[in-house]
Amino acid sequence: MLNTVSDTYLVTGGTGLIGGYTVKALAEQGNSVIVLDVKPPSGRMQWVLQPIWENVTFVQGSISDDFPALMKICKDHDVKRVFHAAAIFDPVYEVAHPYYSFHVTIEGMLNICEAARILDFDRVVFAGTIGEVGPFGTEEYTTEPLDEYVPMYNPTRGTEPYGSSKKCATIIGLCYWQTQNVSWINTRFSRCWGFGSKRTTIQTEGLIIENAVDGVPTLLEQGDVKRGQTYAPALAKGVVQALNVEEQKLTHRVFFLGGDYMASDREVAEIVKGLIPDAQITIKKGGFSRRRIDTRRAQTELGWQPMTSSGLKDAVIDYIDTYKRFIKDTAQ
Repeated sequence: MLNTVSDTYLVTGGTGLIGGYTVKALAEQGNSVIVLDVKPPSGRMQWVLQPIWENVTFVQGSISDDFPALMKICKDHDVKRVFHAAAIFDPVYEVAHPYYSFHVTIEGMLNICEAARILDFDRVVFAGTIGEVGPFGTEEYTTEPLDEYVPMYNPTRGTEPYGSSKKCATIIGLCYWQTQNVSWINTRFSRCWGFGSKRTTIQTEGLIIENAVDGVPTLLEQGDVKRGQTYAPALAKGVVQALNVEEQKLTHRVFFLGGDYMASDREVAEIVKGLIPDAQITIKKGGFSRRRIDTRRAQTELGWQPMTSSGLKDAVIDYIDTYKRFIKDTAQ
């Protein structure tokens, strides 16, 4: 592992869930961190980032619309490593505005890669998605885990703007790696959850936990869907590992991070009820489970530590504690 203290990191989309926790992890290590985003952190992520925010340099701007400004930021701050997480994450909006979804993701990646080529960055890490390799139908389900090189395009199926634009961005990144000597890595995520999401985009794990703490009943229509579990603070540690891993240790450029431990909402609810006995959680049967993700390459090359059953319980406990502290702090 390289010494990271002397490096300056740029995090695009650094006020979102994954970007925010990565900013927090980098700043807590004493690194110099620049955040580029269209707006400052607000609401829950503002609270999450508050302990380290005074040590972070925030620049308001668009990764896709102002390449000269991006170049100036990177040159002025001597940026060496980039975590590129900027994207639109709102399925309803993206379906209604596909052009803008593609513009932000594709133009953003092109700008980052071109800056990396010109300014000779040490590393670019891209926030990829499991959506790059989907969607899969029930007839394609197997018990075999998905690896990183399952074909990204099935001509018999459609896909949504988010996953499609991420596929395009991956092609750009791999091209710059192969032809321009840019050290580029795709860290593909699957169903990341953690405190800090907006209530409009909160995953069911967070909903179950927060309702239990608030004393509000939870009703889920399909509780047996097994999904790969990834907790945001733990995921951020994997991103930091990808940012800093030595070049000679890499034999691949696309890695699944998280999602290899499978659990359903029903299992999460059982953990919550064990911690908050009065929780009112009703979960109906049904649901189509997803395929497990194979993270062996990330474990071997990046040092990624996958979640376990005890890790899921630890994540639930941490979320409960974090949410309670948030309630206490914001009530004052």
